[in-house]
Amino acid sequence: MQRSYSVVTSPVTGRFSTRYPALAGIPFILDSRPGYHRLGSNYLIERGLGIWSPSIRIGGIPRIPTEKSISNYAHWLSNFLEWADLRSIDLSTCSYSVHIIGRYQSEMLQGTWSTSGTPLMTSTVNSRVQQACDFISWMVDKGIRGPFEVPYETRKLTLGSATGARGQLQKEVRVRGGKVPRKPRCLHMPGSVSLRNWLKAVNDTAGEARGLMCETILLTAMRREEVACLRIDTLPRNPIDWHVVNPEAPEHNQSVRIEIKFGTKGPNFGRDHGDKVGPTRAILIPLSLAKRWHAYRSGARIKAFKRWMDGTPSHQTRAKRAEASVHLFLRENDGTRFKAKALYDAWRSVDLPVPGWCPHEGRHWWACSVLMRELRKQRHIFDLKGEATAAMLESTSISIIRMHIQPQLGHADDSTTMLYLTWALQQFSAPVCLDEELTLDITA
Repeated sequence: MQRSYSVVTSPVTGRFSTRYPALAGIPFILDSRPGYHRLGSNYLIERGLGIWSPSIRIGGIPRIPTEKSISNYAHWLSNFLEWADLRSIDLSTCSYSVHIIGRYQSEMLQGTWSTSGTPLMTSTVNSRVQQACDFISWMVDKGIRGPFEVPYETRKLTLGSATGARGQLQKEVRVRGGKVPRKPRCLHMPGSVSLRNWLKAVNDTAGEARGLMCETILLTAMRREEVACLRIDTLPRNPIDWHVVNPEAPEHNQSVRIEIKFGTKGPNFGRDHGDKVGPTRAILIPLSLAKRWHAYRSGARIKAFKRWMDGTPSHQTRAKRAEASVHLFLRENDGTRFKAKALYDAWRSVDLPVPGWCPHEGRHWWACSVLMRELRKQRHIFDLKGEATAAMLESTSISIIRMHIQPQLGHADDSTTMLYLTWALQQFSAPVCLDEELTLDITA
């Protein structure tokens, strides 16, 4: 299916962004003429600047979306606007139940509104539909059309602790009626042999820097944006200044504490060298990885940095160019920094160890590895009988997830707790055999 709508973002250093700096990085939509889609683009401007957001309608405080979020909003909205155009849907009179759920959502679920002709993922459908609802609600607030009723209900979401032992908290969230329920998810983690073969293939084909970036995700659970935004001094340049949290442990078990804030998820506190400045998060990295970062910084990165400086004539210009090179990982051919997309492409560029293997799955792999390692230390659990084993295993797993895994991952949502817990229980489970004796005490 040929698409005619497109999303465009003006270069941050371009003439338009220089003249209108507040709009730098906010995308706009071109329609099928092609021409500037005024309504859709005005909506994106107001969302990007925090002038309007769905939270305002319920008395909340608007939050300025991240660069990635506003880009996602633009692409989801562009898809809806193109669908409405091709289906001759009047946005000034369309309804939620008949047009948005009854037609737009249904066509995506059936695959009739899909480039491949196959049903789309639940997350994609829900994101597009929600953006369509937000856009039409914005039209209502601007007096462009009449009322548009979307049913919402309030549910309670349980949050664990991503920073310490603060127990459970409950947060109320609004859930849109008609939202497609997510299918239960099960983790499929690769074995150690296939994982090592995959990582070696990435190093061989994509190069040392990209390979080390992929390995960093596996060993630290950092997001790909966070890895791409690492600074040359995130890890102190002098190993004497490294904060080893467990110096009495054997060297292969030692960890180094670092802090990251560039590219982290959460509120936006500005930009630095093109990167979002987010909330600061303290994480642990293996000492062995810290040494590899240091070796790369002292070797391959210097070669890449020289290519970055090649052809720069004057001393003053060279000084400014050198100061602009702040990222840890640089491209070998020209010394420019890596973007998160380059890391994703390298990750997926070779045969994958399991279907669907991506950088986010690498974060899950780290969490599962930590959980399994810690559970194996609790050998006394498996000396218990029956339900006591399951109860102790569940309790211990939840403690490990909240105290160790969630702070490293950088989120407090308990939605992944059950995901990791289910995976761990499956590792210790055994299939039912026909020769097992089953007894049922009906008097109990």
